[in-house]
Amino acid sequence: MKSMTYGGTVPVQSCKACVVYDSQSGRIHHTHHTIVLKGGREIPDDEIAATALDMLHGRGVDAAKLRVLHTSPDALEAGTVYAVDVAKRVLVEKRKRTAGR
Repeated sequence: MKSMTYGGTVPVQSCKACVVYDSQSGRIHHTHHTIVLKGGREIPDDEIAATALDMLHGRGVDAAKLRVLHTSPDALEAGTVYAVDVAKRVLVEKRKRTAGR
């Protein structure tokens, strides 16, 4: 985990990430990050997944097809578009974003 602080002086205790994806196509619908500051309550992966899924609830995405893949936040490079290889349950890089996209 990269060394980070929020609020100027509070160190980060943990940082987690997950993606919510279509279980058939591997298309990612949502990328979710959770940051816990020092002294905070660690959030279990199942609770993080439930929160991420709830965020998509009102968007009309068929929840029956959605799955959650937990990953390291460091595995998600800014400016890169990812999908999930549904057979292997791993992130795959589709392309780098270009300026203006």
